[in-house]
Amino acid sequence: MLTMSNLGPLFLYWVLTLLLFLPLSSSSHSEAIEALLSRLDTRRAAPSVQESAAKAVLRRLLPTHLDSFQFEIVSKDVCRGNNCFWISNYNVSSKNGPKIMIKGTTAVEIASGLHWYIKYWCGAHVSWDKTGDIQIASIPKPGSLPLVKDEGVKIQRPVPWNYYQNVVTSSYSYVWWDWERWEKEIDWMALQGVNLPLAFNGQEAIWQKVFMDFNIRKKDLDGFFGGPAFLAWARMGNLHGWGGPLSQDWLDQQLVLQKQILSRMLELGMTPVLPSFSGNVPEALKKIFPSANITRLGEWNTIDNNPRWCCTYLLDPSDPLFIQIGKAFIKQQIKDVYIC
Repeated sequence: MLTMSNLGPLFLYWVLTLLLFLPLSSSSHSEAIEALLSRLDTRRAAPSVQESAAKAVLRRLLPTHLDSFQFEIVSKDVCRGNNCFWISNYNVSSKNGPKIMIKGTTAVEIASGLHWYIKYWCGAHVSWDKTGDIQIASIPKPGSLPLVKDEGVKIQRPVPWNYYQNVVTSSYSYVWWDWERWEKEIDWMALQGVNLPLAFNGQEAIWQKVFMDFNIRKKDLDGFFGGPAFLAWARMGNLHGWGGPLSQDWLDQQLVLQKQILSRMLELGMTPVLPSFSGNVPEALKKIFPSANITRLGEWNTIDNNPRWCCTYLLDPSDPLFIQIGKAFIKQQIKDVYIC
């Protein structure tokens, strides 16, 4: 379960993002980022939690081989301060056949080490459903797995972060997924070494609470949020209301799903990338705060010349209200998603 004690990776991502825009010198900027990254490492899920999460990935991928692999979280010192995985032979003389030991600095490194082994030593293939899916028939039965070279194989992550997804995918595909499908995707992320995934589910339920705290009625929000297939465009201010309104049950269900997604990502040692405030606001906010610097965007697109769904409103980042709403969203996001 998510608690304030394991909120660190998420909070630090926000801080790191803001830090990139500070007017620091090159050396102080680098030092500040290194300090944040070091703190991030100390706030990850406990080694036992990550090892269990990696084992669960193995169970879902190769349930017959649970006893064929041994997993262990190790310090970055193993790879001179970097993230890596290390595959070696283990218990070779066992009567039940040799096992493979995979050590990694996070559960993601262990899972990507598992994928590396079954791909390059066993000829297996793990991909998306429409690009080959999971092909594991070539993996030998338990007790017959091929050994690696005596000194083992150590692979260091070439870059600190492997980012995944873009903000429109949530409307192309993910919006229709349940937890079972998300679990499969997160397993795929871990096996591919993704450690910086986008996590945008459920934000409308949070925005509903935030905007209502600024005296915006639910009726106004029904005309602000886009429907499920158009969430990304509504979030980016390209349109509003089209395909909606969103039911309260749907909003609540998406927030529950986001909690499951984030819990699993954190267990695997990932750092989820979360939404924040971009300045896109309901029209009603201009009436409530008439002195705020809110701009009505142009009619870039209409439907049958009806401007009802176009022409969104943007709050200027230099306006004090921008900071108020941005802070309110982060606080509400922490309250709703990260404390169970």
